[in-house]
Amino acid sequence: MRDQMRECLLSLARVPYPNLTTVVIDNNSADGIEQMLADEFPAVVFLQTGANLGYTGGNNVGIRQAINAAAEYVLILNPDTVVVNPNFISEMVSHLEADPRVGIAGPKVFYREAGQVQNTVLFAPGLWRNLANWFAYRWNPESFQLSGNKEVEAEVLNGVCLLIRADCLKQIGLFDENIFMYIEDADLDFRARQAGWSVRYLPIESIVHRQKTEGYDLTSQVSFLLRRNSVYYLCKVGKRAEAVGYALLSLLLLAARGAATFSYSGATRYWRFCRKLSASYLHILLNRPPDKSFGPPF
Repeated sequence: MRDQMRECLLSLARVPYPNLTTVVIDNNSADGIEQMLADEFPAVVFLQTGANLGYTGGNNVGIRQAINAAAEYVLILNPDTVVVNPNFISEMVSHLEADPRVGIAGPKVFYREAGQVQNTVLFAPGLWRNLANWFAYRWNPESFQLSGNKEVEAEVLNGVCLLIRADCLKQIGLFDENIFMYIEDADLDFRARQAGWSVRYLPIESIVHRQKTEGYDLTSQVSFLLRRNSVYYLCKVGKRAEAVGYALLSLLLLAARGAATFSYSGATRYWRFCRKLSASYLHILLNRPPDKSFGPPF
Protein backbone atom coordinates (compact mmCIF):
# COMPACT_ATOMS: atom_id res chain seq x y z
CA MET A 1 0.00 0.00 0.00
CA ARG A 2 2.83 2.42 0.82
CA ASP A 3 4.35 2.19 -2.67
CA GLN A 4 0.95 2.60 -4.31
CA MET A 5 0.31 5.64 -2.14
CA ARG A 6 3.66 7.18 -3.11
CA GLU A 7 2.91 6.72 -6.81
CA CYS A 8 -0.57 8.19 -6.43
CA LEU A 9 0.71 11.24 -4.53
CA LEU A 10 3.52 11.85 -7.02
CA SER A 11 0.93 11.95 -9.80
CA LEU A 12 -1.32 14.26 -7.76
CA ALA A 13 1.62 16.63 -7.29
CA ARG A 14 1.35 17.42 -11.02
CA VAL A 15 -2.24 18.63 -10.65
CA PRO A 16 -2.27 22.46 -10.97
CA TYR A 17 -5.63 23.01 -9.25
CA PRO A 18 -4.94 26.01 -6.97
CA ASN A 19 -7.03 25.10 -3.91
CA LEU A 20 -6.24 21.42 -3.57
CA THR A 21 -5.54 19.99 -0.12
CA THR A 22 -4.59 16.31 -0.12
CA VAL A 23 -5.70 14.25 2.88
CA VAL A 24 -4.45 10.70 3.35
CA ILE A 25 -6.47 8.40 5.59
CA ASP A 26 -4.70 5.35 7.02
CA ASN A 27 -6.88 2.54 8.39
CA ASN A 28 -4.13 1.26 10.70
CA SER A 29 -2.05 -0.21 7.86
CA ALA A 30 1.17 -0.33 9.91
CA ASP A 31 3.39 -0.27 6.81
CA GLY A 32 5.22 3.00 7.36
CA ILE A 33 2.93 5.31 5.41
CA GLU A 34 3.06 8.04 8.05
CA GLN A 35 6.86 8.20 8.01
CA MET A 36 6.94 8.14 4.21
CA LEU A 37 4.54 11.08 4.08
CA ALA A 38 6.54 13.04 6.65
CA ASP A 39 9.75 12.47 4.68
CA GLU A 40 8.48 12.91 1.12
CA PHE A 41 5.13 14.73 1.22
CA PRO A 42 5.16 17.08 4.23
CA ALA A 43 2.30 19.20 2.83
CA VAL A 44 -0.12 16.24 2.84
CA VAL A 45 -2.55 16.05 5.75
CA PHE A 46 -2.30 12.63 7.40
CA LEU A 47 -5.08 11.13 9.52
CA GLN A 48 -4.67 7.80 11.30
CA THR A 49 -7.96 6.08 12.19
CA GLY A 50 -6.34 3.45 14.42
CA ALA A 51 -8.55 0.65 13.07
CA ASN A 52 -9.73 -0.85 9.79
CA LEU A 53 -12.84 1.23 9.17
CA GLY A 54 -13.15 0.12 5.55
CA TYR A 55 -13.80 2.33 2.55
CA THR A 56 -16.80 3.95 4.17
CA GLY A 57 -15.41 4.74 7.62
CA GLY A 58 -12.01 5.80 6.36
CA ASN A 59 -13.41 8.11 3.70
CA ASN A 60 -15.86 9.59 6.19
CA VAL A 61 -12.94 10.66 8.38
CA GLY A 62 -11.46 12.53 5.41
CA ILE A 63 -14.81 13.99 4.34
CA ARG A 64 -15.42 15.42 7.81
CA GLN A 65 -11.95 16.95 7.71
CA ALA A 66 -12.72 18.57 4.36
CA ILE A 67 -16.14 19.88 5.39
CA ASN A 68 -14.77 21.28 8.64
CA ALA A 69 -12.14 23.10 6.56
CA ALA A 70 -14.97 24.71 4.52
CA ALA A 71 -14.20 22.79 1.31
CA GLU A 72 -16.79 23.28 -1.43
CA TYR A 73 -15.95 19.99 -3.13
CA VAL A 74 -14.60 16.66 -1.92
CA LEU A 75 -12.62 14.40 -4.25
CA ILE A 76 -12.68 10.72 -3.29
CA LEU A 77 -9.72 8.91 -4.82
CA ASN A 78 -8.52 5.34 -4.29
CA PRO A 79 -4.82 4.99 -3.46
CA ASP A 80 -4.31 2.40 -6.24
CA THR A 81 -4.68 5.11 -8.89
CA VAL A 82 -2.38 7.33 -10.94
CA VAL A 83 -3.39 10.66 -12.47
CA VAL A 84 -3.00 10.79 -16.26
CA ASN A 85 -4.78 14.10 -16.88
CA PRO A 86 -3.47 16.76 -14.46
CA ASN A 87 -6.36 19.08 -15.37
CA PHE A 88 -9.18 16.65 -14.58
CA ILE A 89 -10.08 18.27 -11.25
CA SER A 90 -10.29 21.76 -12.79
CA GLU A 91 -12.40 20.43 -15.65
CA MET A 92 -14.78 18.63 -13.31
CA VAL A 93 -15.11 21.58 -10.94
CA SER A 94 -15.88 23.85 -13.91
CA HIS A 95 -18.71 21.52 -14.89
CA LEU A 96 -20.18 21.51 -11.38
CA GLU A 97 -19.82 25.27 -11.10
CA ALA A 98 -21.81 25.62 -14.32
CA ASP A 99 -24.57 23.27 -13.16
CA PRO A 100 -25.47 23.54 -9.46
CA ARG A 101 -27.84 20.56 -9.76
CA VAL A 102 -24.94 18.12 -9.94
CA GLY A 103 -24.18 16.69 -6.52
CA ILE A 104 -21.92 13.76 -7.46
CA ALA A 105 -19.77 13.43 -10.58
CA GLY A 106 -17.46 10.73 -11.86
CA PRO A 107 -14.85 11.09 -14.64
CA LYS A 108 -13.59 8.69 -17.28
CA VAL A 109 -11.32 6.15 -15.56
CA PHE A 110 -8.83 3.83 -17.23
CA TYR A 111 -8.52 0.23 -16.11
CA ARG A 112 -4.94 -0.84 -15.30
CA GLU A 113 -3.52 0.98 -18.34
CA ALA A 114 -4.18 4.23 -20.17
CA GLY A 115 -6.67 3.87 -23.01
CA GLN A 116 -8.53 0.89 -21.52
CA VAL A 117 -11.73 2.47 -20.17
CA GLN A 118 -13.21 1.10 -16.95
CA ASN A 119 -16.98 1.08 -16.92
CA THR A 120 -17.80 3.23 -13.90
CA VAL A 121 -21.48 3.83 -14.75
CA LEU A 122 -23.25 1.04 -12.90
CA PHE A 123 -26.66 -0.19 -11.80
CA ALA A 124 -27.96 -0.56 -8.25
CA PRO A 125 -28.51 -4.09 -6.94
CA GLY A 126 -31.86 -5.72 -7.62
CA LEU A 127 -33.06 -9.31 -7.88
CA TRP A 128 -34.84 -9.08 -11.23
CA ARG A 129 -32.41 -6.57 -12.67
CA ASN A 130 -29.42 -8.72 -11.72
CA LEU A 131 -31.02 -11.76 -13.35
CA ALA A 132 -31.89 -9.82 -16.52
CA ASN A 133 -28.47 -8.20 -16.69
CA TRP A 134 -26.75 -11.57 -16.23
CA PHE A 135 -28.35 -12.87 -19.42
CA ALA A 136 -28.12 -9.56 -21.29
CA TYR A 137 -24.41 -9.19 -20.55
CA ARG A 138 -23.67 -12.63 -21.97
CA TRP A 139 -25.67 -11.78 -25.06
CA ASN A 140 -24.16 -8.33 -25.65
CA PRO A 141 -21.46 -7.23 -23.15
CA GLU A 142 -20.73 -4.03 -25.08
CA SER A 143 -24.18 -2.69 -24.22
CA PHE A 144 -23.06 -2.42 -20.58
CA GLN A 145 -20.13 -0.12 -21.36
CA LEU A 146 -21.77 3.19 -20.45
CA SER A 147 -18.61 5.17 -19.66
CA GLY A 148 -18.19 6.58 -23.15
CA ASN A 149 -17.64 10.01 -24.63
CA LYS A 150 -20.97 11.53 -23.64
CA GLU A 151 -22.28 12.92 -20.38
CA VAL A 152 -24.88 10.60 -18.88
CA GLU A 153 -27.07 10.64 -15.83
CA ALA A 154 -25.99 7.66 -13.75
CA GLU A 155 -27.89 5.50 -11.31
CA VAL A 156 -24.60 4.52 -9.67
CA LEU A 157 -21.05 5.78 -10.14
CA ASN A 158 -18.12 3.59 -9.11
CA GLY A 159 -16.48 5.05 -5.99
CA VAL A 160 -12.90 4.81 -7.30
CA CYS A 161 -12.92 8.51 -8.20
CA LEU A 162 -15.76 10.87 -7.32
CA LEU A 163 -16.12 14.61 -7.05
CA ILE A 164 -18.87 15.39 -4.54
CA ARG A 165 -20.36 18.77 -3.75
CA ALA A 166 -20.02 19.50 -0.03
CA ASP A 167 -23.56 20.91 0.10
CA CYS A 168 -24.84 17.58 -1.21
CA LEU A 169 -23.02 15.67 1.54
CA LYS A 170 -24.28 18.07 4.20
CA GLN A 171 -27.84 17.35 3.06
CA ILE A 172 -27.78 13.59 2.52
CA GLY A 173 -25.08 12.53 4.98
CA LEU A 174 -21.84 10.63 4.47
CA PHE A 175 -21.17 7.00 3.54
CA ASP A 176 -23.12 4.38 5.50
CA GLU A 177 -20.43 2.84 7.71
CA ASN A 178 -22.42 -0.36 8.21
CA ILE A 179 -21.58 -1.18 4.59
CA PHE A 180 -17.79 -1.12 5.15
CA MET A 181 -17.06 -1.34 1.41
CA TYR A 182 -18.82 -2.26 -1.87
CA ILE A 183 -22.35 -1.05 -2.71
CA GLU A 184 -21.69 2.09 -0.61
CA ASP A 185 -21.64 4.08 -3.87
CA ALA A 186 -25.12 2.81 -4.79
CA ASP A 187 -26.43 3.83 -1.37
CA LEU A 188 -24.90 7.32 -1.48
CA ASP A 189 -26.08 7.92 -5.05
CA PHE A 190 -29.60 6.73 -4.19
CA ARG A 191 -29.81 9.22 -1.33
CA ALA A 192 -28.48 11.99 -3.54
CA ARG A 193 -31.01 11.33 -6.30
CA GLN A 194 -33.83 11.07 -3.74
CA ALA A 195 -32.86 14.52 -2.48
CA GLY A 196 -33.01 15.99 -5.99
CA TRP A 197 -29.31 15.98 -6.89
CA SER A 198 -27.98 14.87 -10.24
CA VAL A 199 -25.47 11.99 -10.31
CA ARG A 200 -23.50 12.45 -13.52
CA TYR A 201 -20.77 10.75 -15.50
CA LEU A 202 -18.44 13.21 -17.22
CA PRO A 203 -16.27 12.02 -20.14
CA ILE A 204 -13.19 13.72 -18.69
CA GLU A 205 -10.05 11.57 -18.72
CA SER A 206 -8.67 11.36 -15.20
CA ILE A 207 -6.78 8.40 -13.72
CA VAL A 208 -5.57 4.87 -14.27
CA HIS A 209 -7.07 2.48 -11.73
CA ARG A 210 -4.52 -0.22 -10.99
CA GLN A 211 -7.04 -2.55 -9.43
CA LYS A 212 -5.73 -5.77 -7.95
CA THR A 213 -6.26 -8.98 -9.89
CA GLU A 214 -6.67 -11.40 -7.00
CA GLY A 215 -9.20 -11.88 -4.19
CA TYR A 216 -12.40 -12.05 -6.24
CA ASP A 217 -13.30 -15.75 -6.02
CA LEU A 218 -16.79 -16.73 -4.87
CA THR A 219 -15.76 -17.41 -1.26
CA SER A 220 -13.65 -14.26 -0.85
CA GLN A 221 -14.24 -11.29 1.43
CA VAL A 222 -15.15 -9.28 -1.67
CA SER A 223 -17.83 -11.82 -2.58
CA PHE A 224 -19.19 -11.78 0.97
CA LEU A 225 -19.40 -7.99 1.10
CA LEU A 226 -21.00 -7.64 -2.33
CA ARG A 227 -23.71 -10.14 -1.45
CA ARG A 228 -24.32 -8.99 2.11
CA ASN A 229 -24.42 -5.33 1.13
CA SER A 230 -26.78 -5.95 -1.77
CA VAL A 231 -29.34 -7.42 0.64
CA TYR A 232 -28.67 -4.62 3.14
CA TYR A 233 -29.15 -2.00 0.41
CA LEU A 234 -32.38 -3.53 -0.87
CA CYS A 235 -33.83 -3.56 2.65
CA LYS A 236 -32.68 -0.01 3.24
CA VAL A 237 -34.45 1.30 0.13
CA GLY A 238 -37.67 -0.54 0.97
CA LYS A 239 -37.36 -3.56 -1.36
CA ARG A 240 -37.58 -6.25 1.32
CA ALA A 241 -39.21 -8.86 -0.92
CA GLU A 242 -36.39 -8.47 -3.45
CA ALA A 243 -33.88 -8.69 -0.60
CA VAL A 244 -35.32 -12.03 0.53
CA GLY A 245 -35.31 -13.37 -3.03
CA TYR A 246 -31.77 -12.14 -3.63
CA ALA A 247 -30.54 -13.79 -0.43
CA LEU A 248 -32.19 -17.14 -1.18
CA LEU A 249 -31.02 -17.22 -4.78
CA SER A 250 -27.44 -16.30 -3.94
CA LEU A 251 -27.26 -19.05 -1.29
CA LEU A 252 -28.72 -21.62 -3.69
CA LEU A 253 -26.22 -20.71 -6.40
CA LEU A 254 -23.30 -20.81 -3.98
CA ALA A 255 -24.42 -24.19 -2.62
CA ALA A 256 -24.70 -25.54 -6.15
CA ARG A 257 -21.26 -24.24 -7.02
CA GLY A 258 -19.85 -25.85 -3.89
CA ALA A 259 -21.43 -29.19 -4.74
CA ALA A 260 -20.04 -28.94 -8.27
CA THR A 261 -16.46 -28.72 -6.98
CA PHE A 262 -16.61 -32.51 -6.39
CA SER A 263 -14.01 -32.18 -3.64
CA TYR A 264 -14.37 -32.33 0.12
CA SER A 265 -12.19 -29.29 0.75
CA GLY A 266 -13.97 -27.22 -1.90
CA ALA A 267 -17.44 -28.17 -0.66
CA THR A 268 -16.40 -27.45 2.94
CA ARG A 269 -15.10 -24.02 1.97
CA TYR A 270 -18.39 -23.15 0.28
CA TRP A 271 -20.41 -24.54 3.21
CA ARG A 272 -18.57 -22.38 5.71
CA PHE A 273 -18.96 -19.34 3.50
CA CYS A 274 -22.69 -19.96 3.03
CA ARG A 275 -23.15 -20.43 6.78
CA LYS A 276 -21.53 -17.04 7.52
CA LEU A 277 -23.46 -15.37 4.73
CA SER A 278 -26.74 -16.92 5.92
CA ALA A 279 -26.15 -15.55 9.42
CA SER A 280 -25.55 -12.11 7.99
CA TYR A 281 -28.62 -12.26 5.74
CA LEU A 282 -30.79 -13.34 8.68
CA HIS A 283 -29.39 -10.51 10.78
CA ILE A 284 -30.33 -7.97 8.11
CA LEU A 285 -33.76 -9.37 7.30
CA LEU A 286 -34.72 -9.46 10.99
CA ASN A 287 -33.71 -5.80 11.37
CA ARG A 288 -31.18 -6.52 14.07
CA PRO A 289 -28.52 -3.91 14.85
CA PRO A 290 -25.10 -4.77 13.37
CA ASP A 291 -22.94 -7.08 15.47
CA LYS A 292 -20.43 -9.88 14.86
CA SER A 293 -22.86 -12.02 12.87
CA PHE A 294 -23.47 -9.08 10.52
CA GLY A 295 -19.86 -9.50 9.37
CA PRO A 296 -17.62 -9.26 7.52
CA PRO A 297 -15.92 -12.37 8.95
CA PHE A 298 -12.37 -11.07 9.29
